[in-house]
Amino acid sequence: MLWAIAVMAILNVFMVVLTLGLKAARTVNRRGIEARSARFEAALGDLILTGDTDPILLRPNGRDMDLLSTKMIEYLSLLRGEQRGRLVDLAEEAGLVRKFFWRLRSRNRWRKAQAAESLGHFGGPKAVGPIALLLSYEDETVRAVAARALARIGTPEAAGHLAHTLNDPSELTRLRMAENLEWLGPVATEPLVRILRGDNPRARVLAARVLGNLRAAEARPALLQTLAGAPAEEVPVDLRAQATLALGRIGNPDDVPGILAASEGEHWPVRAQAANALEAIGDVNAIPALKRLTVDLEWWVRFNASRALANMGPAGERALVEALEGEDPFARDRAASSLEARGITRRTVEALAEPGERGSNARRLIRAMTRAGAVRYLGRLTETLPDDESRKELVRILKSGGEPPQTERPDSPAPTGPESLPGRELVPV
Repeated sequence: MLWAIAVMAILNVFMVVLTLGLKAARTVNRRGIEARSARFEAALGDLILTGDTDPILLRPNGRDMDLLSTKMIEYLSLLRGEQRGRLVDLAEEAGLVRKFFWRLRSRNRWRKAQAAESLGHFGGPKAVGPIALLLSYEDETVRAVAARALARIGTPEAAGHLAHTLNDPSELTRLRMAENLEWLGPVATEPLVRILRGDNPRARVLAARVLGNLRAAEARPALLQTLAGAPAEEVPVDLRAQATLALGRIGNPDDVPGILAASEGEHWPVRAQAANALEAIGDVNAIPALKRLTVDLEWWVRFNASRALANMGPAGERALVEALEGEDPFARDRAASSLEARGITRRTVEALAEPGERGSNARRLIRAMTRAGAVRYLGRLTETLPDDESRKELVRILKSGGEPPQTERPDSPAPTGPESLPGRELVPV
């Protein structure tokens, strides 16, 4: 019995000593890392500022190479020009580039990802080919890290490899590739145009999206060809829609005729994106087409067209006001919502009591909104506006259901604006 107790006591003492020893070892190791990290940081600071290379940077052992590369990447993500070049040269001289090229062949996915990340910062153009091989690696995280590394290198070759992965089976990977191509900027235009002219529908849609986001004017011929260069039935609907939007984002008024033709197509996604494209270009000559789209059978088309008109200045606002007096209830509803969102409704209400044409226009617009049933926002305004003549006039219009009185209020002069001239264009206040 005493023997068993003695053994247990010895074991307990051993466990306490082992625990304390491990904690002490971790503390010593942590302090050692902190000390080496501080030395690396000071040496890197001197190199960046003065160009002097401390020997400690040139002879890192295996354990310190990862620590040094981590510190260098922190600086590389912030620096440009000559100072960045000094660190890139150091990575080559200290053997970091060679080490991470070797790690790319590791079976461990995290070591592969770390190697790709590091080479993206200081591997240079010669790292493009080896990193590009990881774009088809089975692990999605490794593919994403490799794509970001190629985007950092930023050469045309890197852009070409990224563009060719827009047909990846994984939607998440495709979106990440598209994001990195956008990050690359103009250097990605040429390979994206090649993809757009290719035969993979999924990749072509993303290529059109990225080209539009890049405002790549060089892509206009390929985008226009996508819209009109082949029979519509041979071009997928989502590709036609994305190409239409891309032309709008590029913003060349010469493309308006092609976009107007797309707005008359049979597929509603194309018409909806045509409205967005016309809004982005902002050509007032497109207002008649947008007015036509406000009575489209599809909700998204009506929504986009009404929003486009609201963002095209006074001429677009007048078109929305005219829609309030139209026969289509959906167009009236969208017109009222767009006028409210742009602040036009509140501005008009505040002018209800003004004399002359301005007041007449305001009263006619609010009556049209009331008859269209768009009274929720107007009702809130009766509770928030100051208690003045405009508020009282708004209350009277709401109570009358939007029907005009037999005569104008006694304190107002005879109407001289659009209200007294049937058929004249209604002008927002």
